[in-house]
Amino acid sequence: MWRTGWRRWARVRGRRVTVGALWAELEQAGGNGSGRDLEWLLASHLGCARLELTVRRAQEVGPRLAARIRAGAGRLAAGEPLAYVLGTAAFRDLELRVDRRVLIPRPETEQLVDLVLADAARWARPGGRLVEVGTGSGCIALALAVARPAADIWAVDCSRRALALARRNAAAYPGARLTFQANDLLRGFPAGHWDAVVANLPYISSAEYAALPFSVRGYEPRRALESGPTGLELIARCVRQAARQLRPAGGLYLEIGADQGAAVTALLNHAGFERVRCLRDWADRDRFVLGVQTAVGPLGQENVTHA
Repeated sequence: MWRTGWRRWARVRGRRVTVGALWAELEQAGGNGSGRDLEWLLASHLGCARLELTVRRAQEVGPRLAARIRAGAGRLAAGEPLAYVLGTAAFRDLELRVDRRVLIPRPETEQLVDLVLADAARWARPGGRLVEVGTGSGCIALALAVARPAADIWAVDCSRRALALARRNAAAYPGARLTFQANDLLRGFPAGHWDAVVANLPYISSAEYAALPFSVRGYEPRRALESGPTGLELIARCVRQAARQLRPAGGLYLEIGADQGAAVTALLNHAGFERVRCLRDWADRDRFVLGVQTAVGPLGQENVTHA
């Protein structure tokens, strides 16, 4: 159906078309793109709000712009996520560039930022040092840096390609104070280095990854999704490292899979964290585990430089 529609579009290439006519063509061609995604695509290219499309139906669109919109619609029809087609994603009050180097920020991760910002103890020490582990697009670290410009916020990732995009996102917010570093989780940082560690690490098991829909598995970077056979490999390493590198009363904030609450809570308890809590997201699923390192835990003496 989509190919038939595309051939019909090719015949009218070079003509001006109204928004309403183009909208109807996109909907008739179908494919995997949802009606709402098509509306966002149109609105983005026309520079208007999605709800304004109805009153713009009579507006004419030139052939070059129409061609770009049709090309984007073709990508949606193939299953590509809207954020990659548009090249941007909203996160809190930020607009971030995203592409296939990084995971598309999820709404529940905004809640993780809210939890960190709401923890008054975390911001009591002027110039406190916080690190986001596995920053990807930089969404968490940048949101925190914009909200707390006096804080010393770091963002680390093992992917230099992801860091290049995160730096580009940060450049759009010059008031944000951010330090980026290519790193394998927290490997090599000294003991007592951080006031807070925040992470939304890959937490999907290998079996779960294989079962993901193509719109995710076919486009988003595998290393940003899959942790390993159990889904807990990277979280477990980060907990061990954070246990040594957090200062007394330092906080650990983790986003987790919906079925990992008990397992990650146990990891933090075993590493010596106190006040460990598992919190639910807006969909009422286990999604976050928080803990406070009031003293060096039993795994805190581990030489995590080699973890």
